[in-house]
Amino acid sequence: MEHLIDKILKIGEKNGFEVDIFLSKSDSTSADLDGDSLDSVEKNKDFGIGVRVLKDNKIGFAFSSEENEKVIYKAMENLVPDEYTNFPELAEKYPNPKGMFNREIIYMGEKELIDDLITMEDILAESGITITGGGISKSYEYNKIVNSKGLNVEEEFTYYSASISGIKDGETAYDYLTRTYKFNVEEIANTVKELLTLPKSIKTEYEGNIVLTTRALSSLLGYTFIPSFNAENVQRNRSVLAGKIGEKIFGENINIIDNGTLDYGLYSAKVDGEGTPTKRTVLVKDGILKNYLYDIKRANIEGKESTGNGMRTYGSLPSVSASNFIIEPVEKIDNFNEYLYVNQLIGCHTSNPITGDFSVEISNSYIVKNGEKIPVKKGMLSGNIFEILKDAIPLDKVEQRGKLISPPLLINGKIII
Repeated sequence: MEHLIDKILKIGEKNGFEVDIFLSKSDSTSADLDGDSLDSVEKNKDFGIGVRVLKDNKIGFAFSSEENEKVIYKAMENLVPDEYTNFPELAEKYPNPKGMFNREIIYMGEKELIDDLITMEDILAESGITITGGGISKSYEYNKIVNSKGLNVEEEFTYYSASISGIKDGETAYDYLTRTYKFNVEEIANTVKELLTLPKSIKTEYEGNIVLTTRALSSLLGYTFIPSFNAENVQRNRSVLAGKIGEKIFGENINIIDNGTLDYGLYSAKVDGEGTPTKRTVLVKDGILKNYLYDIKRANIEGKESTGNGMRTYGSLPSVSASNFIIEPVEKIDNFNEYLYVNQLIGCHTSNPITGDFSVEISNSYIVKNGEKIPVKKGMLSGNIFEILKDAIPLDKVEQRGKLISPPLLINGKIII
């Protein structure tokens, strides 16, 4: 790889180009269920190299899955005007988040993956639940970013994922989890078991306190809220947060941080996809909007510095994206005696990413009243996420689902049938 990288850098230098190289390798193994039977065990390997070149306020890009220098010639042919993109200098210091690489995952064999599948399957089967699907996977990823300004950063990542779904008496439930380390899969199997062994659900409307779990929030906020902090959306007037830095836009209970340096965070790293050191960026403090998320290009447009949120794969150009998007907890859920607990939201992709309006279906939900759980059949929840967050209360029991690290959120709302 070093020989290939040197070759590409020299070709760029000879032709008067600045060069940026993003090299990625990955190796994964997965085992999947088809119903309650083992369907397949698959192994996949991937390699790719993406090259950007800069010259005279023009940028070119090309990528390849082949290990040769031809990719830079394609990049030099694909030039388009771009006066704002540049490549970062070598930084004096880079963050080093812990827990991103766990050797235990590397050495896991197929048998261990299958054993974990069987563990989840047995937990559901013992309760008379029909398994409809499930899967276990482990993966390793290696990234290296090099540019002609002297930047040379390499990182290793591991991921372990599990999912299981089942059906009983016409009710379905599903759960999944991904971590950078091996975890106990009984956790998600028991969640599905609990949801499917509750008393028979009732059909009822509900108005009052509603608790959205981190899993439900991950889907909803991913479509309606997190993109509004993206500086590109702000600059293109595709965010209701445009021009509101310093304004109180949410309730005082809302504190939000984007942190790419977090230990054990799923989206932590030393650098973003451009080679900029990752950072901890305060976005909302006591309900007041403090910042947006930037990559190099969007930061240069406003004369600012990148927040280390230029994300990419070898096959794409960098674009602004959140890393670990954190909502801080405020109050304990045990302080509330009655609420509707919503585990899953269906149809979040139909939400309006600009206005924050949504109308979604609740699933795997139950009313909690003085410690008793009363399952509720599906209903509709509608609203506007920006209005909801003016009175919402983040609770305790923080976990990470996708990019979101958050506790459940207590809101006031209404469920209709």
